[in-house]
Amino acid sequence: MNLGELVAFCGNLLDYDPVNDTYREQLVDLLNDVQARILTDRHWSFAQIDRQVQAYTDKTIAVGMTLNSPDVTSAGLFDYSTSVIKPGSSLELGELEVTLASGEVQKYRVSWVESASLLHLDRNFEGPTGPYTATIRQRDVFLPVDTAAVMNVGDPTTGIPTKAIYLSRWERDDTNLDPSLLGTIEAYLPGEGLQVPAPRTSTGVATVAGVGQGVRTINVYQVNVRAPIGPSYDDYRKDASQGLESALSKVATYSLTALQTLEFTPETLDDRPGLYRRYYFTCPEAGLLAPVRIADAASSQDTVSPAGGVTLAPDLSLATLQTQAFAERALRYRGGGLYRSIELYPHPSADQLVNVRTLISPQRMYEDQDAPLVPSAYAQVIAYAALESLTLKVDNPALSAVYERKKDLLFRSMEQRYLEAVPRRLIKGMPTAGYRYIRNPFGPLTFTP
Repeated sequence: MNLGELVAFCGNLLDYDPVNDTYREQLVDLLNDVQARILTDRHWSFAQIDRQVQAYTDKTIAVGMTLNSPDVTSAGLFDYSTSVIKPGSSLELGELEVTLASGEVQKYRVSWVESASLLHLDRNFEGPTGPYTATIRQRDVFLPVDTAAVMNVGDPTTGIPTKAIYLSRWERDDTNLDPSLLGTIEAYLPGEGLQVPAPRTSTGVATVAGVGQGVRTINVYQVNVRAPIGPSYDDYRKDASQGLESALSKVATYSLTALQTLEFTPETLDDRPGLYRRYYFTCPEAGLLAPVRIADAASSQDTVSPAGGVTLAPDLSLATLQTQAFAERALRYRGGGLYRSIELYPHPSADQLVNVRTLISPQRMYEDQDAPLVPSAYAQVIAYAALESLTLKVDNPALSAVYERKKDLLFRSMEQRYLEAVPRRLIKGMPTAGYRYIRNPFGPLTFTP
């Protein structure tokens, strides 16, 4: 069942299916909320996915730093992409550490890299002006936005991939493990994660003249982006700009005539926040209800650095938006503003890929053809859960109880079919790992009577 069929199923059982955009939006929100709740409180086998993420080792670079300035210079040593489609640097969001002549150690966050010889910190440098040897550490390995839980982490560089054990921060501190240690991966810890602030409104949008565009309504959203090529995974297809995206801004609605279109010119921002900008839009007349990314028609650029100074001129004509070619290449918004991360112990001594299995949260459904993540044979469980809430909303608890029983019956059947069985076996070996042969970060274990 797809979203359109789920909406029709609810309307059929309630005998209430008005042609009303507000009612449909509320019902779709309810169906999405129910699906997310159902799928994220169990380790469903169909909702687990294996990915490879990139871990970057520490980098030592000779730099120049200036008192009361966020600018850091180098002799062209910073990793930097000159591509207009995939701008930025893998150094962004890294922790820059320098030791002053007094012995004091200062740490800063790399906000964004403007060129191979210039990067910007999250705040002004507080030490004396001069040359320094800086160490840039990227210990947070960020995970895709749809990560609900981490199921397993493995090291593929050891031939047969080696499982890393889970290590809590308390265990690391209690056993006096050095968090700065480099080496071969033995364990993983929960990272601090990152929240990207969202813009309040869409700025830099202008209505300009166009020809043969068609009468349409364009709803525009803006997002802030951190590290477009810095994260270690791909949320979008590989030839597109990635990054950690904020939530969508408030919608800005533009009712355009056939002789009007839109252009986008993000303003210049302060260097220290390091926020790139993107725009997304919907167009009901073209059947686009899910926010899709805006890109310049000539250069395909869709991400603008904090320096601004770029105008995006997309093709927003109905003749283009209604084509299958546009639908196949359009990038639907997948951000959320909050990103999880893991830390590795020891951290790799060289850049490498890491295997990560995650339990994913479902992608939001917007349009009738969107399908839920729940297997089709059990998709009605979403509708029954939504109907349980809808009937309570109209003060019909008896009917709500009926749908609750239907939901529970189908849910239990889905549990028996898709929840992984717990292995029933006794294992000798390291109790911290659960496997007989594995590296142990705590050293030899000694039995004390």
